[in-house]
Amino acid sequence: MTRVAVALVAALALAALALAACDPGATPSPSGAASTVRGTVSPGSLGPPATVAPGETPLVRIDPSLLAILPGSVDGLSVLESSEGDADAASNSSLARIADAAVGALAIDPVSGNFVFPLVVHLRVGALDDAGFRSWRDAYDTGACAGSGVVGHAESQLGGRTVFVGTCANGLHTYHAWLAERGILVSASAGGDRRLGEVLFASLRP
Repeated sequence: MTRVAVALVAALALAALALAACDPGATPSPSGAASTVRGTVSPGSLGPPATVAPGETPLVRIDPSLLAILPGSVDGLSVLESSEGDADAASNSSLARIADAAVGALAIDPVSGNFVFPLVVHLRVGALDDAGFRSWRDAYDTGACAGSGVVGHAESQLGGRTVFVGTCANGLHTYHAWLAERGILVSASAGGDRRLGEVLFASLRP
């Protein structure tokens, strides 16, 4: 389970920092990078969204209604909200520059280790362009590959939309779809021979 947590946390931190770098006035936050050394996810730790201490305001609002764009299950595995994904999204000041809401999710087979770890982002109006989307993908993939390196890029038609697919030397895959008409960005890391990332992106709801 360690690589599941590292894949999302590192990918989110690097991708958000890459987008912030596209903004001359942006000041990257160290909180995202620091979160890469936090604890790991386990099935028992998946539960309600992360909470914020009284008087504090999350930098990115966690909106569970965004889960509606994801299928309820992939290859028989339930897609559930992830408290780890929520916590990292909510506290990332660089992500807050492009997003006004987000939610993390996870589907995993604890026996085989197959998993998909999606993040759904509701973008601020005009916050993303083609160059920014490319920077997001490149940095996210670097983080998800966790030091092993990105060894491939491809485009695939899944569910009637273009999905950008990255391949890591460590066997993980990444997936990205920008639903510009809805102001939604969906990114995910996935591992295992069941290709859960492809199943999930082919089943995104309209």
